[in-house]
Amino acid sequence: MLDERELQIKERIQERYDITEQIYSAWFTENSAVLLPSNRFYQKENIEKYRAISYLLDRGYIVAQPVENDPETVAVTITPDGIDFYEQGYLNGKANGFQVVEEIKNKE
Repeated sequence: MLDERELQIKERIQERYDITEQIYSAWFTENSAVLLPSNRFYQKENIEKYRAISYLLDRGYIVAQPVENDPETVAVTITPDGIDFYEQGYLNGKANGFQVVEEIKNKE
């Protein structure tokens, strides 16, 4: 059985995969970027999500750039490394951290 720290880690991993999945899915559509208001993307009031986004940006898995003529909006795209991160995690089963957490919580 996972301890509390392991559960936190799995939840954080899943948060990163969830964010990456949304941007990955957009990449393969007509509009390859996700457009979001800056304050909604960075979500400083939700520290876990903010740290997950910061991690993805710092690792170079995603890129966020201000939209020309609209400084309050960012265009978020996935990088080649981000595509590899998501696809390898998905295929290796690493992208199901939250599923594991939910299964454990449901057993309790």
